[in-house]
Amino acid sequence: MIPFFKHSLIKNKNYIKKTLASSYLTSGPVCEKAEKLLKIKFKKKYAILTNSWTNGLITILLSLNLKPDDEVIVPACTFVACANVIEMVGAKVVFADIDPSTKLMNINDCVKKITKKTKVIMPVHLYGNLFQTKNLKKKIRKNIIIIEDSAHAFCGEYHNNIIGKYSDFLVFSFYATKSITCGEGGAIVTNNKFLSEKIRSIANNGMSKPAFKRFVNNKYIPWDVNQYGFKSNLSDINASVLIDQIKNYDKIARIKKKIFLKYKKSLSVIKGISFPKEIPNKNRDYYLFPIGVQSKHRNKLIEYLLEKKIFVTVNFKSITELKYYKKKYKNVDCINSKEWGNQQISLPFHVKLRDREILKITNVIKNYFKN
Repeated sequence: MIPFFKHSLIKNKNYIKKTLASSYLTSGPVCEKAEKLLKIKFKKKYAILTNSWTNGLITILLSLNLKPDDEVIVPACTFVACANVIEMVGAKVVFADIDPSTKLMNINDCVKKITKKTKVIMPVHLYGNLFQTKNLKKKIRKNIIIIEDSAHAFCGEYHNNIIGKYSDFLVFSFYATKSITCGEGGAIVTNNKFLSEKIRSIANNGMSKPAFKRFVNNKYIPWDVNQYGFKSNLSDINASVLIDQIKNYDKIARIKKKIFLKYKKSLSVIKGISFPKEIPNKNRDYYLFPIGVQSKHRNKLIEYLLEKKIFVTVNFKSITELKYYKKKYKNVDCINSKEWGNQQISLPFHVKLRDREILKITNVIKNYFKN
């Protein structure tokens, strides 16, 4: 059996020993340490750890006080959570199609769909391939908030700047299958002081002070609630697992790049397979290895791989084709997203993938197309 994913955590290393010996298990000094590392890495003034990417996005959108007729533009072909968070805060989702070559949000289609009601645009660094946020920023109003969905990219530079340079927020996921993981978790980085303070409060039930900030030098610091919020802060237990990974991520990225290139070299000889075109970048993340096949072959190839004990998945079907969104947002024209959603397969991809496993996977795919 070749699994789709294996985490890279060291099994015999006790990541949380110090945390368990301390007074704080929830958001405390360990979270602060991880947040400091994120601020340094991404050259931002503020970082907030959350218990998921999803809840991180909800806190950002709530901090913006969006109204029911306010619009948020997202690419149609991405994970459904991108649309779900907008629905949950009561705003309106607007779908932009993807570029047929890169599979990233099509900037021209996005700009076409901007109206007076557009408040936020949320491009996605899909599969680790870097969306050109700088090019989008040049074409839109200054008061439109840009949130870079970096759930698939924990590193990368374009136009000689690190990701997040041209956006208001950069948001990460530390879900179980991500390159950096703590099981469940997320993070927000930004330079916006006012909104970062508001987001941190919303993430802690609207309270003005977290538990470990209420006592300083034997003095009690009163807390208050200035707005409503909910529970979306990360625990120190989870953050303990993140610290070493953040520090050593360059090593993880190098390994995944080698695996990516081996896959691509072997599969490039097959005429029936396509790959998303890479955007010019430096040190990009390699989160997934996606391939495209004709829609008539896609499900048959998946079943053939599963028969051979090779586990794959689909990332992602166009959100516009999902029952809830198809019913609510009718007549959405995102042809490229629909097409890629019917063609895409993600192959096993993780740092523990061996050469012999890559050889087996690629040979099984080659045999399928020969037959």
